[in-house]
Amino acid sequence: MPWRDYFDGWFFSVLQFSIVQALLSSAISVVVALPFSWVLARKPFQYQWALKGLLNLFFIMPVLVIILGVVTAYSDWLNVFSLKGILLAHLYLNVPFAIRMIWQSLENISGEYYRLGSTMGFGRIHAFRWIELPVLLQAIRPVFVLIFILCFSSFTVVLTLGGGPENTNLEVAIFQALKLDFDPKAGVVYACAHIAIIALVIAAFKRQTASALEFSRQSISPKKAQPNFIQVITVVLLVLVLVYPLYSLASSAFSVGWIGSTRLFEAMLTSLLIAIFSALLSILLALGRAFSSQNRFTQLIDFGLLILPVMVVITGLFLLALRLGIAFRVTHVLIVWVNSLMAMPLIIPALRNRIESYKNRYSPLCDVLGMPSGTQLRLVYWPAIRSILPWSFALSVVLSVGDLGVGVMVGSASFITLPILIYQAIGSYQMVLASQLTLLLLLLCALILFIAEWTGEKQAHVKG
Repeated sequence: MPWRDYFDGWFFSVLQFSIVQALLSSAISVVVALPFSWVLARKPFQYQWALKGLLNLFFIMPVLVIILGVVTAYSDWLNVFSLKGILLAHLYLNVPFAIRMIWQSLENISGEYYRLGSTMGFGRIHAFRWIELPVLLQAIRPVFVLIFILCFSSFTVVLTLGGGPENTNLEVAIFQALKLDFDPKAGVVYACAHIAIIALVIAAFKRQTASALEFSRQSISPKKAQPNFIQVITVVLLVLVLVYPLYSLASSAFSVGWIGSTRLFEAMLTSLLIAIFSALLSILLALGRAFSSQNRFTQLIDFGLLILPVMVVITGLFLLALRLGIAFRVTHVLIVWVNSLMAMPLIIPALRNRIESYKNRYSPLCDVLGMPSGTQLRLVYWPAIRSILPWSFALSVVLSVGDLGVGVMVGSASFITLPILIYQAIGSYQMVLASQLTLLLLLLCALILFIAEWTGEKQAHVKG
């Protein structure tokens, strides 16, 4: 089949759907997040760490948990196996992230600017116009771009909730071409289109330096008081909306006794082992990038598999292993490698920001003292990053343990993970079993995140 024949009506409909659903998901996510972020950032309040933890949990929560929650909670209200269901699942995944990031940017505004505005007679409207709005505009841009990339590259949500060929994006089309149709040419065409769109979006996003309003942070954390009435209403509304799908999921899971599966222990063990090794490799790769210099090319590398379609990367590696005659002996290795690349873009920024901050502060002193690189790493950089590493490890583990796409693509009939077990239950319409297994996956991820938060908090109070 000639290459030009692949650029048909089907291709352009898939391309159009990929762009439209990503634009809608990212735009709605930012619009919904803005008022919540602004109200929550009005003043620090007690126990806001718990709300931030809930927002973080939803962003890195296994996608299958959100999908099953949306299906059980909203299937009686709307057709979730459609564009509406895809957008709703994306909102549950991305709105918490958008709120968390915009809230953090507003929190970083130094109180000196508000005091200066007060002496100049600023009212509430003027303070918003001249102090908060510039920070909001700066925070919105990277959040919108990252959410667009994540939704454009979405696989599990679109595959599960697409409801038919009319709701297929490029990532699912690549999977269908390579796994079902055995058409490598089609996979290459869809992959090139995917890479081109993401590269254009990243190229259009010009990096900006931190706003001066955010750069000067208070050295002493403000005293946290009781939230005001508007903040209480906002927190209650936000928690109710976020927890509702999980409540519906739990209700479905406990509607009957435990069903279980004969392969549950094998699936959990495989998922955990792959996730642990993926997390270790991801942290090593992220540290290597965080200590390295940056240019335009390396910035693209930092985005990792947000640019390159996961299906193409894993298929290429699998075909190479197949040619070498070791494909089915290195399945776990391939999955570990790809999962580590998927998590790397999300843990690089925190590590790089902390390392750059300490480098700017202590590098001249290290040069004057003639301190070797190994000593600098032990005395300067290790204290800087050790409180971040538990969270980075947990983030990578949770992302890997909940991944479905890579395992589905290269796994054989004998290969089983917890997400694959859940997907098989959905495919056979065993929704109660799927709910029970998904709730187990959620509890596992919550336990990992709790341990990471506790460890990170403990490390943060240990003097390096």
